[in-house]
Amino acid sequence: MSAAAGTERGWVAQARRVAFTVALTTAAALSASARAQTPGNQARSDAEWLQAIQGAAQRLNYSGTIYYQQGNDVRVSRIVHQFDGSVSRERLQVLGERREYLRKGDEVQCLLPDSKRVIVEKRPIGGNFPALSSAAPADILRYYNLRKGPIDRVADAECQVILLEPKDGARYGYRLWVERATGLLLRAQMLNDRQDVIEQMAFTDVQIGERIDSTRLKPGWSTDGWRVDKVEAKQIDITKAWSVVVPDGFRLANSVARRFGRDATRDTMQAVYSDGLATFSVFIEPDSGAPASAARSKGAINAFVQRIGDTIVTVVGEVPPATVRDVALSVKARPAR
Repeated sequence: MSAAAGTERGWVAQARRVAFTVALTTAAALSASARAQTPGNQARSDAEWLQAIQGAAQRLNYSGTIYYQQGNDVRVSRIVHQFDGSVSRERLQVLGERREYLRKGDEVQCLLPDSKRVIVEKRPIGGNFPALSSAAPADILRYYNLRKGPIDRVADAECQVILLEPKDGARYGYRLWVERATGLLLRAQMLNDRQDVIEQMAFTDVQIGERIDSTRLKPGWSTDGWRVDKVEAKQIDITKAWSVVVPDGFRLANSVARRFGRDATRDTMQAVYSDGLATFSVFIEPDSGAPASAARSKGAINAFVQRIGDTIVTVVGEVPPATVRDVALSVKARPAR
């Protein structure tokens, strides 16, 4: 494999890792406002709109088809979500691919039938569409202005358009379509500073509040005899060995050491930073032959790679290119004590 091919493969792997970053966020979940379940929602405050979105995604039954567009890539999934009053269960089928995800509470199973594998990991609830975030609304509103837009329709449902406008250039903006009666997020766009749509996802059809038959939550394949791989991550304090300068509002949510890939012989350190909505990860790993510095972009995902001695630092996340570059260039090893 050529160096260029290796670098490109590494970028693809790093982009895929973004799916883990929100999963590692440790912000506490909030209960939804009672108004989230009633049509009389025009009196909602800014914080109550965010609470309504958070609560509806976890505490409603719903099912439908979701499209996700990132750059030129479009994926379509089918989702079934059930809440029994205490635990949420979910099945997400990636259409056109032989892959699906099963969630029960904070445990997620990824089923890969072609290799007869089940990958199991813990992911705190919240963060993936149609969830918005599990962070406290006050924390989000500290760095974003919320503005109500017009009434619009998505999947034949009446929605209130909500704009979350960043207060600085370190993060992207969001345009949200929220079902007025329940608070369920039906469409979301990520916007750059020119208001261009750089990533979006939406329900093309949705059923809200229906009774979910438990058979719809069962996997599409029998997993008897499949290999089960549990993703284990060791909690570490990355700040003892490394200094990272991040934009105002981003806080260290978690830092772990883990191995990516079955052939890996050394740990990669991962530190996750979040402002409540935007999230990026700092990966610190042994030198793998990557260039001294390189930038990559795919839709809303941006990455910057920087070599420091025999170590590779990669910053990747759904934040502007300047943010990942500045963070990557700020990383410094602390003197050994």
